[in-house]
Amino acid sequence: MRGMIKWQPFSTMLTKKDIINIEKNRQEIIKPTLEEDKIIEINEILIKSIKNCNYIKITYFKLGILYNITGTIKKINQIEKYILINSTRIYLKNIINIIEL
Repeated sequence: MRGMIKWQPFSTMLTKKDIINIEKNRQEIIKPTLEEDKIIEINEILIKSIKNCNYIKITYFKLGILYNITGTIKKINQIEKYILINSTRIYLKNIINIIEL
């Protein structure tokens, strides 16, 4: 019996996993680009908060989503170019905004 294909039902209902994936893809955005003056401002606030141990709020981009984190800078890795806040590694190229608190 050549060409015999087993029949498989077609499902038009979305599963919970499908809905979660659709919602996740809807939330993803393209990384915002920063102007030169904004980069300079972020740099100045970072330097100031390191010296004075100030609390800061950072908005950063990761995998298509913007995140916010508040805390003090625990560590700066100049070789790999990231900062450590509350055990969260944030790469400098992913920082979108920073506010002193």
